[in-house]
Amino acid sequence: MRKVVVVTGASSGVGLALCKRLLEEDDELHMCLACRNVGKAEAVRAALLAAHPAAEVSVVQVDVSNLRSVIRAARELKQRFQRLDYVYLNAGIMPNPQLNIKALFSGLFSRKVIHMFSTAEGLLTQEDKVTADGLQEVFETNVFGHFILVKGLGSRSSY
Repeated sequence: MRKVVVVTGASSGVGLALCKRLLEEDDELHMCLACRNVGKAEAVRAALLAAHPAAEVSVVQVDVSNLRSVIRAARELKQRFQRLDYVYLNAGIMPNPQLNIKALFSGLFSRKVIHMFSTAEGLLTQEDKVTADGLQEVFETNVFGHFILVKGLGSRSSY
């Protein structure tokens, strides 16, 4: 019986590298790519199958920054698979910091200029949006969405 592996965020970066590495070690796996962008995931699926024809590779759509998507994906995974051997919670985002020009110019002419340049305190800002679920986007994507996914996979009752 094949081992079933689920990897969130498997369509690029570390998630994709992990999938490739796992299939290099054991191409008899059933690799389930749990990704937000189904088009990218299907392209990765085709590439993985071309490199590892003995493997089984499937795709589940999940956006871990959206609780409805997470709950639906947990239900779908429970319906598709009797068991999951490994679940790698890899999906995540990192906000893009921006240079605060106003803080830079005001800091240049203050007594805190050395501290400002040695620590970058106040120079870099980042915006964290609020999701449709009312949570901070980075928190919901990197932590809470995965928590709900694991809780949904482990629970016997449906949501």
